[in-house]
This record gives sequence, C-alpha cells and structure tokens, in this order.
Amino acid sequence: MSRKYLNDRWCVRCPKTTPTPYLKENLKHFPPHGRVLDIGCGNGRNTKFMASKGYNVIAVDMAPPDFGVAMVLGEDDLTAHGVFDIVIANYVLMFLNKGERNLVMDQIDQVTKVGGILTVELYAAKDAYECSIEEVSSFFFQRGWQKIRLSKEKCVLVKER
Repeated sequence: MSRKYLNDRWCVRCPKTTPTPYLKENLKHFPPHGRVLDIGCGNGRNTKFMASKGYNVIAVDMAPPDFGVAMVLGEDDLTAHGVFDIVIANYVLMFLNKGERNLVMDQIDQVTKVGGILTVELYAAKDAYECSIEEVSSFFFQRGWQKIRLSKEKCVLVKER
C-alpha cells in the first residue's frame, strides 16, 4: 500500500496519556504475553500501556509521533513484521475511506495468529468517513473471526481460523 492511497483527514487529536478504558477493561481477554500491533497509535498511550504490561509492541501510525513508530500506515506493509497475538485498531478505521479500510483490515487478518485478538474502537467525527462497527465486524466474521464483545462503536474479536 502506498501513501497515495491514504486520505489526509488524520491528525493527532487525543492529548490523553492514559490508555483507552475499553482496552484496559478487555485486557482479561488477551493472552498474558506476546506481540501486539497498535495501528493508529497516535501519541502512543495504548502502545506504552501494553509495553508496560510486558507485551512486545509494534506501533503504526500515519505520521511518526515523537516516541517513534516501527511502521507508517500507508507506506509500510503491515505484514512486514510477522504475526501478532493482539492487534489494536482504536480510533483509526473511520479515518480511512472504504478502500483503504478494506486494505488495512485485510492486512490485519493476515498478520493475526489463529487465536489472536483484535480490538476496535470507532467514534463519530465530523471529518470521518462513514464506518460502523457492523461493517468492521462483518468483514472479519466472513474470514472466520468470532465475537468476544460487540457494541455500537466497539468490538473485541478472536481469530478462529
């Protein structure tokens, strides 16, 4: 995927330094250790939290933040760093148009181990593309993923095959 496919709607919006509450409350569903891919890491609040819990975290964003990222979304292939036990895609998918989102979700499917966990959070933003948790979860259900938790704007899924 090349940068020309990514939109220019993205910007760092969140000044928070604590991990998202949804991530913290779903930690119980995650394996106790392993590799994490944090897509749309922003200022690194979830990346740093997962690293503090002992996970090996690879951070990805559309623009390298101050703490550094291993990959830049849109420039680097997410499959370049092997497979992951956990993928975090919090507050990023709605800033990708449908084609970009499908490319990223396809790569998420490719890089997640069987038994691996995906957590997604969306929110309505005036400059976001139309994107629903039903669209996202349906994409993965068609590829053999199962629901752990599913709500209006959030989900935790497990890759079954």
